[in-house]
Amino acid sequence: MPGRFAAAKQAGATDDEIGETLYYAMRGAARATWSTIKYIPGIEDLNKEWKTKYEQDAEK
Repeated sequence: MPGRFAAAKQAGATDDEIGETLYYAMRGAARATWSTIKYIPGIEDLNKEWKTKYEQDAEK
């Protein structure tokens, strides 16, 4: 993957364009992962638990 970003930079892409591309790539990977694991029993409860813990830790 770093080679692709180096090639994009060499081809004239701005840092904002590269950042946006990276954002969409990570978002797509997250959605694909969730669509794979969402059928595991109890995963939504775990997700809510982890989200709550993350938010509490972020407040500190």
